[in-house]
Amino acid sequence: MSWNDLTERQKQLDRAIDSCGVKLDNSERCLKKVSDAIGATADEMTFVRMRITLRLQTQQLLSDTDRFIDSTNRLLNDL
Repeated sequence: MSWNDLTERQKQLDRAIDSCGVKLDNSERCLKKVSDAIGATADEMTFVRMRITLRLQTQQLLSDTDRFIDSTNRLLNDL
């Protein structure tokens, strides 16, 4: 689902996740804390869970990419 496909409410919720102050993880407790902090309704919790998961996957991908770049740089320096 691309950003342009989201409703204005979904965009509002998505932006609020970043500024809610909750450390994100895949737990139900985190979902509840985030949902409460951003004012998501019970009907919106599936969307919030999806966006939290997307952020965590993106964070993991960036971390993996950084490790790959670092190891490549070390290899090139050794050559």
